[in-house]
Amino acid sequence: MVLESLGSSAYLGNDASQKRLITGTQPRYIVIKDKNGKPIIVDYEKYRKMIIDYINHNPERVRPNISSENGTPYLLGPERGGKRVIDSDSITVSTLSGSSADQFAARPDKKHQYDENVALDNGQIDNFCQGKRGDCYLLASIDSIKRTNDGQEILMKNIQKNNDGTFTVTLPGAVAARNHYIQQGNEDKCFITGQYTITQAAVEKAKQQAGRAYSYGDIEVILLELAMEAFKAEVSQTNKALGQKSEKYIAGQFGPGCDSDTLKGGQMYDAVYILTGQKSDVYEAGREKKKNVKLYKPGEYGYVGEDSKLSKGCLGASKGIVEVNHVYDKESDLQRMLDRYKGKEGEFSITVGFRVAQNGPDGSTKAGGGHALTVSKITDDYVEVVNPWNTSKKERIPRGDFEAMALNLTVAPMSAKNVDKFYSENVQKEQQNFNPLAFLQNLFNPLSLFA
Repeated sequence: MVLESLGSSAYLGNDASQKRLITGTQPRYIVIKDKNGKPIIVDYEKYRKMIIDYINHNPERVRPNISSENGTPYLLGPERGGKRVIDSDSITVSTLSGSSADQFAARPDKKHQYDENVALDNGQIDNFCQGKRGDCYLLASIDSIKRTNDGQEILMKNIQKNNDGTFTVTLPGAVAARNHYIQQGNEDKCFITGQYTITQAAVEKAKQQAGRAYSYGDIEVILLELAMEAFKAEVSQTNKALGQKSEKYIAGQFGPGCDSDTLKGGQMYDAVYILTGQKSDVYEAGREKKKNVKLYKPGEYGYVGEDSKLSKGCLGASKGIVEVNHVYDKESDLQRMLDRYKGKEGEFSITVGFRVAQNGPDGSTKAGGGHALTVSKITDDYVEVVNPWNTSKKERIPRGDFEAMALNLTVAPMSAKNVDKFYSENVQKEQQNFNPLAFLQNLFNPLSLFA
C-alpha cells in the first residue's frame, strides 16, 4: 500500500488499500525504490523487520523529537486543571526568510494594517493569510467554517479570553477523543487534553512570528493554530505511549504529518472534526486520476472583484471515533456531491484538495504538492474557491476544470445547534468528570510537569 502525502493531504489509492488501512491487514509484497531510484518488489514482512531492526539500532536518526521548524524540540507544556498550558517556550520560531502570502507583512504599505489586525482580538474570525507552515488543511477548514451561516459563532465558542489576559482554546473533537481513550481504560497513556491555556507571553511571541511560523491577519486564527499544534503533539505522544500507528479517519489517532513540525500536513476532515465535532462526507480521487490530475494554478482564472483589505470585524469497526460518514471515489460521486451542495454553502463547510503547479508563497507548498482551499460557491458553470494564501481573494474555476483538478472534496454540516449538542455531550461532560484530588496530586508532583 502506498500513501501519497502531498503537503496538506494524504490520499488513499483505491478501495483495496482503503480496506487494508481500516482493517489493519497488510500486503504480502510492496514496491520500494533502491538507492538508484529503481523500483523493486520486496517481501513486506521481511522489509518491515529490517526497518524495525534499523530503528532499534539508530533511534537518534529515525525517531526525532517533536520539533519546531528550526529543529528545536517542541515543548509540550504541563497539564493543569485538565488543560494543557502553552507558554512562550512552546512557540515555534521559524528560521525561514520572508513572511506570508504575497509578502504583505514585509511591505511598508501593509505593515501597519497587519499589526492592527494581529493585535486585535475582536471576537470574530477576519481575513488572514497563511504563513510559512504547511497548515493549509487547518486554515482552509477554518475559513470554510467561518463562511457558513453559523460559522463565526461556532468558531468563537472555542475561544475564551480570561480575566488575566490568557486565552483558553477548546477543541471539542479532541475532547471527544480523550473521552474515548478514558472509556477504553487508557487514561494513563492519553496525553490529549482538548483544552489549552495560552499565556500572555505565548500570545506575544506568536504575534512576532505571524506571517512566518503562523498565519497573519487575525489573532483568533493564530490561537487556533497554537492549540492545534499542541494537540497534534499530544496525539503523537499518545500514539507512542499506546504503541499504535497514526491512523487515517480516527480522531485523536491521526497524528502530525511530520514529527519535526506537528502543525505541518493534515486532512481537512480531521481539522473540521477537531474544531467542531462534526463528521464529513469525503470524495477521494482514484489512482488513475491522481496520475493525470489537472494542476491548479492560483489566479489562472482571475479573481472576483478587487483585492480587499484584511477586515476587522460509514466505515467498518475501528479503534476510535471515526471522523467521516462516507468516503466516495468515483467521478460521478464528485459530481453528485457538487450538485447536492450547490446553493447550500451557508450550511456546510466545504474544502477541496488540489495539486499545485507552482511553489506557493507560504514557503512550504512545492510545485506538484498538495494544497487545501475553501469552496465558497458552487454553480453549474463554475466553482468559487478561496486560497488560504490570502482569504480576501476569491477565484472562479470553470466547473469542468475544477472536477479535473479535485483530488478530494470534504463536506461537513455546520450549525450552531449541532455543535452546541456536541459540546454538551463531550466538553461539559468532561468538565463534570474533572477530579480535583487527582489534579492536586499532579500539581504537587514535580514529575507531572514533564509528562
